[in-house]
Amino acid sequence: MGSEERERTLLIKDDIDALIHTMRLHHRVVERRIDGLGIHHSQHRMLMRLSCLGRSVSQRELADAIDVSPACVARMLKLLTSAGLVEKAGGPDGRRNEISVSTAGKQLVEDSKAVFREIGEQMFDGLTEDELQTLGSLLERLNENLSNMDKGGAGETASAPMERS
Repeated sequence: MGSEERERTLLIKDDIDALIHTMRLHHRVVERRIDGLGIHHSQHRMLMRLSCLGRSVSQRELADAIDVSPACVARMLKLLTSAGLVEKAGGPDGRRNEISVSTAGKQLVEDSKAVFREIGEQMFDGLTEDELQTLGSLLERLNENLSNMDKGGAGETASAPMERS
């Protein structure tokens, strides 16, 4: 490996480390702020995803949407239902429950969105519109590359041992 290639490898490693650190730090800040809303983060994630779907869904659809097992969804739904944050109703075919966000759940979603907006504003404080545009474009390209790799597409190579710096 030449010196330019080694330098690029080190830059990529440093950037990945920075992205991971930023993501973990963001997660910690969000968790601390969400704790004040009185709901566990996994239940919160489910409630927010259900709200984003914008309609009643089956437990299976919800499990697929948040990438967890239907059994996990069933456990979380019991807690969310008993807290009055979601409602379950019989579906049109009578064989499945339709889950939707309750009025209380909608209020918690709005409170959460305000928390996320505040965190976002503070996190990106001092960045110009151009910097935000550039960051967004770069992250989009990284996500596309990773999506292609996840699907077994372009850019994926055989799993070779990673060189450590």
